[in-house]
Amino acid sequence: MKRRLALPIVLALAALLRPAAGAAQQSNLLTPAAASLQSQAGWTVTPSLAYGGSWDDNVLVRGEGDDTPADFLNTVNPRVALDFNGRRGQVSANYDGAFMLYRDLDSLNSYDQRAWFYGRRLLSQHVALVVREQAASVPTTELAGFVGVPFTRTGSKLNDLRVGVEAAFTKRTSMIANYNGQWVAFDQSQPEASSLRDGHSHGASLSVKHLRTAQLALTADYDLQHAITGSAGETFIIQNAWAGIEYKLTDLTRIVASGGLSRLRFTTSAQSATGPAWKVGLFRQIGTASVQALWSNSFVPAYGFGGTTQNEEITGQFNLPIGRRFYSHSSVAWRSNDPVTVGPDALTVGVPLRSTWVQSSFGWMATRWAGIEMFYSGTHQTIDRPGGLTERRRVGFQVITTKPVRIR
Repeated sequence: MKRRLALPIVLALAALLRPAAGAAQQSNLLTPAAASLQSQAGWTVTPSLAYGGSWDDNVLVRGEGDDTPADFLNTVNPRVALDFNGRRGQVSANYDGAFMLYRDLDSLNSYDQRAWFYGRRLLSQHVALVVREQAASVPTTELAGFVGVPFTRTGSKLNDLRVGVEAAFTKRTSMIANYNGQWVAFDQSQPEASSLRDGHSHGASLSVKHLRTAQLALTADYDLQHAITGSAGETFIIQNAWAGIEYKLTDLTRIVASGGLSRLRFTTSAQSATGPAWKVGLFRQIGTASVQALWSNSFVPAYGFGGTTQNEEITGQFNLPIGRRFYSHSSVAWRSNDPVTVGPDALTVGVPLRSTWVQSSFGWMATRWAGIEMFYSGTHQTIDRPGGLTERRRVGFQVITTKPVRIR
């Protein structure tokens, strides 16, 4: 059951844990001692403290033609993780806070917060209940979870909840069913927030996999989202359906491919639109290194300018442990958001956006419980309006200390 359900779980987590270059730098450091303790049965608490310094070349997240002041940022980052491994279930929770202290532009100082939770409970031999939640409160809109949103320095909040059931009907056929809810809010007191809309969505998804051979599996996926955006309460329904395959090229390489349709319908009118939907992915293990790449296209709710956008995105991750003490991690995400044209009068909702996120880090574990990491993060976005090119780069370091504690 675990082997058949592993790939859908990885894809779901990848969607939740996309790069977030606009907020505090996320470390990939987990020492062997910490990893060993967290994988043991029972409860483990892991407090951590990080100090970092970085140079930010566009603190105010302004576009081309505007003044883009740079500054040095000091970050004090307390964190705590709680992990449980049992015979019938697992729990993992993490809270990550960051005091963001600028050297010159101290009026921009803030306290950013992130939290995520994962829980899995085996209800029977073939059925498991899974809960995932991610929340963030950050000072900019560069968080990659915001779809179709222009980059601005506006306080932003995101909460994403998924509750689901994993079931193995037979040795060859399995299913994952989820409820998902997302809530987005922006600091409307900021002038930059005039084009942003608060909103929320609720929906459900269903994924079925049938293993034909040891190498080939057939897949079918469906999701439904009911979204409301803006103070006027613009309401619409999005449906996506795919059919595809997963193929195991070797013991270390898998590919996924599926195609289907996306449909948008506004509930307050008869306007609707239909477009293509697809997903293509590659997952490769190379020794101790791993590579992931995913390309997808579908209709999704958009909270910048409201409405719905056709969302095409490409994401990639590369992880490389180097010996016992060094590691590196790189990720890139590119997203294209195009306005959706609906109805007989060719109503166009939104404006085109092209966004890119890049992160790279190199770390050294100096001792069993401490390490240092150098990192680079950058964002790039173009939007069809005057001054519509926005770029921001950060380069810096952080020193991390962590000490897992067993709870017996």
